Amino acid sequence: MLTCFRLAWVAYHATPDSPLAKEGVLDLRNMELTDDYSISLDGEWEFSSGIGLHSSDTEIVSVPTRGKQEIHDQFGTYKLRILLNQDQKQMYGIQVPLANTASKLFVNGDLIAQAGEVAETNRQHQGQYHSYSAFFTTDQNEIELVMQVSNFDTPEKASIEKSIKFGSDTSIIHEQQSNKTLTMMIIIVLLLYALHAILIYLFIYRKKVLLFFTVGFLFTALDEFINYNKSVLTWFHLDYDWSIKVTQFVYLVSAFFFVQLMRSLLTEYRKARVFHWLNMLYGLCALYIFTLPIRFIFSAEIFFSLLYLGSFMTVIILALKLYVQKQEESFFLALTALSTTSGIIWVIIKIVSSYEIPFYPFDYLFAFLGFSLFWLKRFQQMNEESKVLVHQLKQADKQKDDFLINSSQQLWNPLNEMITIAQTIHDRNKEEIPLEDKNDLKLLIDIGRSMSFVLNDLLDFTRLKEQTIQIDPKSTNIHAALFGVFDILSFITDGKNIQLISTIPDAFPHVRADEQRLIQILFNLLHYTIKCTNEGSIVVKADCNEHTATIQIESAGLSINAKRKMIKHSEELGLRVCEQLIELHGGSLHTQYSSFIFTLPIAKEQAQLVETQKIDLNKEVAVTDLSQLQEKPAAGHCFMILAIDDDPVTLKVIRTIFPAEKYEVVTVTTSKEALDLLNVIDWDLIILDAMMPKISGYELMRLIREQYSALELPILLLTARNYPEHVYTGFALGTNDYVTKPINSLELKVRSKALIDLKHAISERLRMEAAWLQAQIQPHFLFNTLNTIASLSTIDSSRMVHLLNEFGQYLHKSFDVRNLERVVPIEHELELVRSYLYIEKERFGNRLQVIWETDTTLTLEIPPLSIQPLVENAVQHGILKKTQGGTVWIRITDQPTFITIAVIDDGVGMQEERWKQVLDERIPQRKEVGLININKRLKRIYGQGLQIKSSPAEGTEITFNVPKVIE
Repeated sequence: MLTCFRLAWVAYHATPDSPLAKEGVLDLRNMELTDDYSISLDGEWEFSSGIGLHSSDTEIVSVPTRGKQEIHDQFGTYKLRILLNQDQKQMYGIQVPLANTASKLFVNGDLIAQAGEVAETNRQHQGQYHSYSAFFTTDQNEIELVMQVSNFDTPEKASIEKSIKFGSDTSIIHEQQSNKTLTMMIIIVLLLYALHAILIYLFIYRKKVLLFFTVGFLFTALDEFINYNKSVLTWFHLDYDWSIKVTQFVYLVSAFFFVQLMRSLLTEYRKARVFHWLNMLYGLCALYIFTLPIRFIFSAEIFFSLLYLGSFMTVIILALKLYVQKQEESFFLALTALSTTSGIIWVIIKIVSSYEIPFYPFDYLFAFLGFSLFWLKRFQQMNEESKVLVHQLKQADKQKDDFLINSSQQLWNPLNEMITIAQTIHDRNKEEIPLEDKNDLKLLIDIGRSMSFVLNDLLDFTRLKEQTIQIDPKSTNIHAALFGVFDILSFITDGKNIQLISTIPDAFPHVRADEQRLIQILFNLLHYTIKCTNEGSIVVKADCNEHTATIQIESAGLSINAKRKMIKHSEELGLRVCEQLIELHGGSLHTQYSSFIFTLPIAKEQAQLVETQKIDLNKEVAVTDLSQLQEKPAAGHCFMILAIDDDPVTLKVIRTIFPAEKYEVVTVTTSKEALDLLNVIDWDLIILDAMMPKISGYELMRLIREQYSALELPILLLTARNYPEHVYTGFALGTNDYVTKPINSLELKVRSKALIDLKHAISERLRMEAAWLQAQIQPHFLFNTLNTIASLSTIDSSRMVHLLNEFGQYLHKSFDVRNLERVVPIEHELELVRSYLYIEKERFGNRLQVIWETDTTLTLEIPPLSIQPLVENAVQHGILKKTQGGTVWIRITDQPTFITIAVIDDGVGMQEERWKQVLDERIPQRKEVGLININKRLKRIYGQGLQIKSSPAEGTEITFNVPKVIE
């Protein structure tokens, strides 16, 4: 059947008989050249053993020369005169096949094409392994075709072994395009097969057969590409010898991996000895190709073909054997191998004959069909096997569930009886039972109860799988459930230095849950946490919003292995039951390395109380809920956007995208202008073109990132190309997001809004952190201040009253709502500092000296809580570290364009390495009061932060500058 298809294909592409050249002349005057097909310039050509356009010493030879006449010269000139009708004036084309091995083509004395360098000596000769075509026009009725050939590379010498095609330019192009289309289709299909196989290998099924499949198809595609266009070898600057070697090696590798693929699929014969011999032969052939000169390779072409033929025939025979053995899918492997073998046979025919066979795609199509049918049949078999296995697994799973249910029930009854008897003994004759035995009975009761929970988990797990479990959610006090579980689990902590702690506020609202299931959830989670904790405390925390309560169980004493196990909580039966029970309540369970966190809905009758209760919760856990106080931008707030692009049209487009009532877009066309404006306005977003003159967008982005982090000032990069290297560079230098030109207005607006919202969220968080700095007044400070007030009440009541007033003023300023604002008048901050220093002065007396060097006429605004924490650091970590105390200077200096604020002390000072680490965000702070927060806010508002100078035993100076004009 395959041969019939091949013969039909050849017959379809056969061209009408064309006249033969006689004695160097081809008469086409009685023949019309059409655009449908070309003709072969076969027949008798003039040949001269020399290189020249004109030679008197000529002989008649047949072209093509294969099998007709042997050429003994290594260089020579072929000449043919073509006679045309006088009225034929058009463009003609000539297709020259692989010549041996360098050639030049002249038409009417003009050089129109060549391959390699034609020469009469081996040194000057340069062979080239590819065919070529040429096109020309003439108004003459006679064409003189001259072809100079030289060959010092192969045994064939200066012969032309294949037909030269001649015709109209359209016919030549049509034939080339037809071959190109078919070849490219085959190559694309081969590459798609290879891509499909490697993706399956990488993401689904890591089997060696898929690698054979991938490599085999890749090399087959490469072989077809080289055969179609051998000039591709010149891309790698390969000479003629290595072009031949690479071509032979590519075909050898594709054949080898095809055999290996078939070997992997023929599972019964995977270890057959014949494959070992074939592997050795393929290895020897590869060594032969790369080590010996090409004249030996040409002489071994028949051996290579026989190797390919023999190995593929072996595959066919083995596949048919398996087919006979009732492995029906093996027939399709035989079909694939037979299709490939057919192609090899016809290649051999093409080599030994001079007949030109057109490109034939059906061998590949049948091979693809064979592979597809094989995988389809294999898939059907695996699908049937999977169905059988699934049925067996379901049966086994049902038997397991039945066993668990029966076992649980059989164990639960005697366990319950044991608990009842133990409880009865424990409760009666209390005076007769020794205390130690009574404690043992209590332990026995508690252990029995915990075992009953485990048995219930087994039952619930089965019921959850069958979706038959029912819950009765109602308003439930989590305190009652939690402390009940604490009592149940208290025995487990015996012998362990573990504390169970609840920080859930008393006013925490009720949750909507089935009380028994809630106890089961808490028990399982706490029980597992206790098992994984060696010592320390296990803390249960809770938070809530209007509709949801979040409960967290955290342990600080978990080992690394235990933390890893917590992440894989689905492996524990009790935890899996917990997860599914929580989901039945409408919540979720997840882990955070050392804690379990789950959510439950708040009871409806308590939902309206959440907002008022939230105030109480904040007293308990202020840091967690303080973020809820963040304010949204007020109505009418205008977001500031700086757009930088050297194209005014793009800037105009950007300006029109953002509505003026919500956004103010400032546009500049140079990076220098952008740098000048950077610190003038508190920008919400920078839209930056990557390609800018002088200072590129990438460099500008780097300069911006030296002052502002990605969270403080977001940057949206505009790039004209969505190439990975452009995107990688942008993100490496600090862009937050990017948009590709041409700009999509909706995409730009949505991405910009997201970045602006993020920036404002971070800004609000920084301001809230500043407020939190003062809100977290240390207890010992309050205690010592109150002690001082109490002491003065018996010594000096007037001083006590003054101190009490200053303490009240200090507290009032600390909790002033203006601390949440971006900037406040400097006098507001100085009043807080004065109150703080007065209190500390009363406490420490002459150990603390204060010198004010301020100009009372200055009016400016500064970020809140920017001076007081600096003063507190100077007092606590500088002055009071010295026995004799010291002096603090608060200095405000008026400069031409800015005002310098400095806090100086003559305390203990710091080593250079230490004070350089104080503002390093990567190093956790342990003592300093809010210096990183102050530094962040100053840099975000003014573009520069704190400057620190310090020396051991000499003191510390911290300064920052406030520009006089800030819009």
